[in-house]
Amino acid sequence: MKVLIIGGSGKIGKFLKNSNKNYFFTYFKNRIPNGIKFDLCNDNVSLLIKKYNINKIILLSAISDPDECFKNKKKSHSINVKYTKNLISKVKNKDIHLIFISTEFVYSGNKGDYSEKSNTNPINLYGMQKLLIEKYIKKNITNYSILRIAKTYGDNLRVKGLLTDFLNLVQKGQRNFFGAYDQIFNPLYVNDLKKIIHFFLKKNITGTFNICGPKSYSRYKIYNLIYKKLKNKYPNFKLKIKKISINDLKFPEKRPKNLSLQSNKLNKLLNFKISNIEDIIQKLIKNPRYEKLNRR
Repeated sequence: MKVLIIGGSGKIGKFLKNSNKNYFFTYFKNRIPNGIKFDLCNDNVSLLIKKYNINKIILLSAISDPDECFKNKKKSHSINVKYTKNLISKVKNKDIHLIFISTEFVYSGNKGDYSEKSNTNPINLYGMQKLLIEKYIKKNITNYSILRIAKTYGDNLRVKGLLTDFLNLVQKGQRNFFGAYDQIFNPLYVNDLKKIIHFFLKKNITGTFNICGPKSYSRYKIYNLIYKKLKNKYPNFKLKIKKISINDLKFPEKRPKNLSLQSNKLNKLLNFKISNIEDIIQKLIKNPRYEKLNRR
């Protein structure tokens, strides 16, 4: 098995790094050790496939910030749609398993509890672009996996993320926070995502899948979970978390509200359980750097 990871310098690619000597990672602007420079808009992926005898591709490369997609519509369309389609067209007649990293944003967020059979009706540009590629893949490729990834989080305090950003601000002395109560999602532990991708590669699993954590939360609820666990460990510690609406944050484009997902299709395949965010929070607050919180 020879795997080409296109967009290996991004958030997900970094977690896959050093996985296997038969994994080849590309980058464009952000150089990575032993990486292969690849320009999605100008370079021909067929040359890499031939050079490294590739039979599996993970397509990560994209402008994945919804606000950036909206603010730079022409650029995001070129990268997320036009040149992504061009790359896929180069592999459609080859014996290659393509794993495309899509997003929960392909759903509208109006009702939640989405399964893979639910209607896709994205309300923002990023979701629309990803859905266009999903449709193109289904029309042109047979050996594919489309992974609709929920919001991810990690446990490395040196890396920005859902939990680590909050905890780092707490450690620096911030005591007042805002948390949206009405945006719901199933947070996914990045180490589980890594295991899932490896599993799909090894077993050559195809189809469309929701990839998400086992429970749905709002950001407000997650912040309060962290506070509760900190309070249990450090009784003198105090925080104020104000409940707000996602609409109060004034994003340049609408954000879907209820992106709770079903993952029954995925869970039937896996030979391990996906982590619960509460267990990872508990792990994080055991870090000695928080000992001084009890004295504040």
